[in-house]
Amino acid sequence: GTWQFLAVRLFEKTKDGAVPIQNRIDDVESFFHVATWIALQHTSHGLTPQALKSILNNNFDASVHIDGRILATEARRSNMKTGDLIQNAKFKNGGISAVLEGMSATLRHRYTSELKPKGDDAALDVWKVNNQYRLKVLERLEDREWLEKLLRHFLDDEKLDWQTEGTRKRTDTPLKYSLLGKRQTEGRVQTNDSRNKAGRGDGMSSPHEGSLQT
Repeated sequence: GTWQFLAVRLFEKTKDGAVPIQNRIDDVESFFHVATWIALQHTSHGLTPQALKSILNNNFDASVHIDGRILATEARRSNMKTGDLIQNAKFKNGGISAVLEGMSATLRHRYTSELKPKGDDAALDVWKVNNQYRLKVLERLEDREWLEKLLRHFLDDEKLDWQTEGTRKRTDTPLKYSLLGKRQTEGRVQTNDSRNKAGRGDGMSSPHEGSLQT
């Protein structure tokens, strides 16, 4: 996927140190990033030109290099976790604002997990409540039709203002591209597994089957 729109999770290593495999929910998050970028660049909102330019750079273009890997900045993860970017943008079009806020309200919980507290019963009780709520929200993403249902819900809402345009505050900053190479996805892993088995003809797993490709 394009650097600016990759799911934040894909920049974080798994517990065993491997690079995450891109899945369907990552693609849903990528759609959210694309929609946010388009709304910032091509619709009316409350950001000044200077603030817009800063957000486009910090949230989409900026990167850091750690241990030979190109990673997104903490700003992208923070904005995804808190939803502040969407709230602070104050999009003038009610429909666009509702869709982005609706997506953010669910997707942000991919990054709101907290370490289980130790030795404090009150803190543990709060953690349990928050964690149960988080897991319940994330169950929505298991529904392959979640995004379609959300969009239809807002499109069918006659009270939403889809007409207001206002004055756009575009920047002249072009979309930057980064050569990251092709990411491994769930579909590619499954395809490679099938090809490996078909090639051997014995149905046995090879030592490299399902391993990440770089």
